[in-house]
Parts: sequence; C-alpha cells; structure tokens
Amino acid sequence: MKALFKIIRYNYGKILLFSGILVFYFNHGCPVRFFTGIACPGCGMTRALLALLKLDFALAFEMHPLVFLLPFAVLIYFFRRLIPKKALRLIYTSALILLIMVYIIRLNGGSEVVYADFESGIIYKLLSYI
Repeated sequence: MKALFKIIRYNYGKILLFSGILVFYFNHGCPVRFFTGIACPGCGMTRALLALLKLDFALAFEMHPLVFLLPFAVLIYFFRRLIPKKALRLIYTSALILLIMVYIIRLNGGSEVVYADFESGIIYKLLSYI
C-alpha cells in the first residue's frame, strides 16, 4: 500500500492532468478537434481500441491504422528504463514520423474519422465574433 501512495505522490501532476483530459474528453470529445475543428493525429484511436477489444479488426484498422502498435507502445513504456537511450530515441522518432505520415494520408484521404472543419472549432467561432 505504501508503494501505491509513493507512486501517486510522485506522479500527482501527471495523474491530475490525465484526469482533467479524461473529463474533458468524455464531455466534449477530442480537445484538439473541439478547439480547432481539425482532427488530431490520434483521433479514432479510442474507437479503434474498442473495436479491437470486440475483435473487429477491420473496423479497428479503419478507425486508426496504428491501433495494432498499442501493445508494443505499452510494453516499451513499462520497460523504457531497460532499453538503451539511443534505441529509445530511435523508437520514439520512428513512431512520431509514422504517426505524422498516417495522419497526413488520413487527412488527405477523405477519412470519416480524420477531417478538417474549421467552422466547428471554438477558436473560429470566437474569431468570427471579432
């Protein structure tokens, strides 16, 4: 039990931030899409994960093609201290490049999940009043 409190104490800021993002997400959806009207690179990942849990692989891939890399990302996160820093940097850089490439392809490909609708974003609505 002491170990749990120690983890909470050292990660209090992260836990608070993550909790706030979850509350916002469940009330408004993707914060990037909410403010800008543009889908973020991770849009569709939650729906893809839910489809994957239902063993609907085709829908999971349609919602977000990188959903199949999530188990590896979790493993890398938990064992990151055992991985050499150069290898970890290479993994992070490769993952970021892959995420950006998939995002650009999905944004230009007319995906149902990833799209840009500037007029639905809060920033556009606020600027239209000025």
